[in-house]
Amino acid sequence: LGLSNNLFSGYIDEAVGGLASLEYLYLDRNKLIGEIPSDIGYLTNLKALNIDENEIDGTLPSTLGNLLQLEYLSARSNRLSGGIPTTIKSLTNLSTINLASNALTGPIRPLIGMTGLKNVHLYQNTLTGSIPAGVFALPNLENLFLSSNHLTGTLPGGIVNAQASLTGLYLSDNFLRGTIPNQICALYQLENMFLDTNGFSGPLPSCLDELTRLRRLLVFKNQLTGEIPSGLSNLADLVQLGIEENHFTGALNNSCVAFGGNLKLWADCDELSDGCDCCTKCCSDGSSSC
Repeated sequence: LGLSNNLFSGYIDEAVGGLASLEYLYLDRNKLIGEIPSDIGYLTNLKALNIDENEIDGTLPSTLGNLLQLEYLSARSNRLSGGIPTTIKSLTNLSTINLASNALTGPIRPLIGMTGLKNVHLYQNTLTGSIPAGVFALPNLENLFLSSNHLTGTLPGGIVNAQASLTGLYLSDNFLRGTIPNQICALYQLENMFLDTNGFSGPLPSCLDELTRLRRLLVFKNQLTGEIPSGLSNLADLVQLGIEENHFTGALNNSCVAFGGNLKLWADCDELSDGCDCCTKCCSDGSSSC
């Protein structure tokens, strides 16, 4: 049932639960209000549910856990609040969950055990707690979008368990701290790593040059120290490197020649011993222009 991109208003009627044979329900980009009815849990044949870009509020009903055939769940850009229901862990066929741009709170622990998950979009909420190692044990996880939340704690060493599948790690704009673990270098499929705007400290792992598929590395606005690993210049696919607003020292110009002309590089040039001849933009700590 495809009713996307209209001007439908009003509520999602509880009678929707009577459509027992329904497999696909697309209500995105309308003007729907109210809560998701608990009777939606009767749609046990449903494979895809999309209610993006409405004005739906309230909490996610626990009855979503009854939708065992569900492969795609998206409720992005609504006004949903409360936590992710623990019943959702029953959805082992779910490949994509997109609850971004809401007002969800609480931990992300309910995701543990959802073995079918490939794409997790939970950015721009107010989720709290640490990132449990079990999330990185999801065997098919490809993209993890957790930016712009209130997540705390450190990156677990168990991140290594995602090495066979993870291509995108997006943790920007949280309250994460501690060092960036060396185990992150085992993520050999990784193409995009966004760790900026957190409280990470210590040096960048010297083994980052092992991430041969890496295209974008953003670590700006942290408390990182030490020298910038020279091996980054060996990453042939790297097109964006943001390291500004940290406390790096040492030299970078020796790497500039190897970087080539395709890289966009942001750095605190004045803090580097030889400046940065290849920087796209030179910044300074606290600069509003970077």
